[in-house]
Formats: sequence, C-alpha cells, structure tokens
Amino acid sequence: MECTIQVKHEQYLSIDGMRVKIARVEKDWTITKLAEMSGVTRKTIGEIERGSKKRIRPSTIQQIAITLDKQVEYFCTRIEKRIEGVGLDEL
Repeated sequence: MECTIQVKHEQYLSIDGMRVKIARVEKDWTITKLAEMSGVTRKTIGEIERGSKKRIRPSTIQQIAITLDKQVEYFCTRIEKRIEGVGLDEL
C-alpha cells in the first residue's frame, strides 16, 4: 500500500496601508496630493491607508509605488496558505 501526501503553498500579497501612509507623509503630501500625482482616487487611497479596501488592483498599487518612489514590494506583506491533500493509491 502506498500513501501519497501533496502539500501546496499558495502565496497572496496583502498591502500594508500604514506603509502607504508613511511613504506619503515622508513626502509631506496629503491624500489629495497623492491622488493628483498618481491618478488614483482619494477614496481608494484613504481606504488602502485605513485597511478597509480588501481588493486592490496590482496596477493601482504599482501606480502609488511609482509616484512615491518605492518598490511595490515595500508595501506588500506575504501571506502563505498551506493546503494539504492526501491521495491514497492501491488500498
């Protein structure tokens, strides 16, 4: 009898809104100024900074990063999810 276990790792990126705010404040910019410079709406930036925006387009965070002279990775935290599946061969 053989028993096979498969383990799969999925990686998700989560945006740290506080890092967006810190980078913005380092430039001495308001949310309005960042919105004007980046083309991202004030509402979206505010939601990202508060952590209330759950789905953020990669292009949105990329535009914010470019405008704030940061790498996208600066704003990201990685979450790993482990999914285990067990397959039994020839019982």
